[in-house]
This record gives sequence, structure tokens and C-alpha cells, in this order.
Amino acid sequence: MTVTSLFNFLDFETISNCNRTCPTCIRNSHPDREAVAPWFEDHLLPEPVIYEALEQAIGMGFSGGVCLSHYNEPLMDERLPAIARRVRAYSRFSRIFLNTNGDFLTADMAAELDGVLDRIIVALYMDDPIKTQRAVWIQTLFRKTELHLVTDPVHIATHFSPKYDVVGLAARHAGLRCIEPAMRVIINHRRQYLLCCEDVIGNFDLGLFPDVSLMDFWFGRHAEIQDLLAQAGGRAWHPYCLSCPRA
Repeated sequence: MTVTSLFNFLDFETISNCNRTCPTCIRNSHPDREAVAPWFEDHLLPEPVIYEALEQAIGMGFSGGVCLSHYNEPLMDERLPAIARRVRAYSRFSRIFLNTNGDFLTADMAAELDGVLDRIIVALYMDDPIKTQRAVWIQTLFRKTELHLVTDPVHIATHFSPKYDVVGLAARHAGLRCIEPAMRVIINHRRQYLLCCEDVIGNFDLGLFPDVSLMDFWFGRHAEIQDLLAQAGGRAWHPYCLSCPRA
């Protein structure tokens, strides 16, 4: 095992659902509809699980970023402001942030998050003139939290994206190294550890938190996978990695 450094980010999917069905999102394009069905229902990651993971991360010396979103729409979780305040109270992490489509953003919600989150990324998927009007309004909501407003969201190639030649891209990238698993720990709403942002359903059987501690996860089998993928041609170790269209 050669992995000695910690992850840069700890990501939580606090709620399963999203109100949008963008065709290029992997949760919508995934062909196994039964496997992704939980992401189209309302399931919550228990708060004690989040805080135990944070405590374990701190115990490992982690002081990186905490992300409160993943495949979901985080503002659908009514607990989010309270969770964000609890994370902020640790006064430990380099930044607390999330990604949202902004559909559920209200003036009251923004007031609860402003200054609690370090950064909020809002990607607006509606058409003009509503998009421009909403962008102007959102810019009035945050005074302390850094706002990154995306008015022309870029759709990236995922495993099953209908917008790209994913087979051709995967073949082109097959010999490349992959450092995605080395960047973050992802815990989804089912308490599953995910390998990367393409691993929506838990393709690699990495276990559940806290059944598998953060320490055992990061320096255990996950470390072996990191080492494999860090080598040229390492994607060949697993069919899902070999078919990945991302560089």
C-alpha cells in the first residue's frame, strides 16, 4: 500500500431525491432503473451518521472541505441549514459548500445559509427570461457566502450519457491514470461508500459507514484501488472503470 495522504473532501448525500430529470445526469441515464430507484424517492441520511463521520475524519487529522451534496438536490432536505450549522460549529474544515439547481432556494433559506456555507454553487437550468431574472435575484441573497452562479451549465460525459459517444471516449481514455478516488470520500444517503462521482449505485462494494470506519475504508481496500488506478492502464482492473468516458 502506498496511499499515505488523506482525502481532500468529505461528501455527504443527505437526501436521495432531486426534482429535475436532466437526461445527462447519471441517475437519470443509468440503464438499471431498479438499482437507481431509491434516488427517485425521499430517503434521508441520518444526522448521527454525518456527525460520526465528521468526528472520525477529525480524528484522522482531516481539515479539508465538506460538501453537503452529491447526486441529489440538497435544498430538498429541510434539515440542511441545521446540518450546515453543526458542521460549521466544528471550526475545523477549510470550507463547507454545496451544489444546487436553486429551484428550492428562498429568501428565508438563503438567510439561514448565508455565512454558514463558505460557498454555494447554483446552476440554473431554466430558460430565459426566467433564468436571467432568477440569477439577478439570487445575487441579492448572499452577502457572506461566496456565490458561484452558473447560468450556462456544462453537461459532462458520464457512463450512460445520451449526449456523447461514451464508448469512444472510454476507449480513448482506457490507458490513462485516474486520480478521482484519491480526492474524496463519498457517503451516500444509504450510508454506502462510493469510489467516485461515476459510482452512483456502489459498483465496487466498498461497504457502509459506520460498519466500515473511515480509517479502515481509506487505508484498506480503497487504498489498493487507488494504487491500481494511479498506474497507467490501471482502469483495466475493473470493467466499470475501463468503460469510463471521463479523462
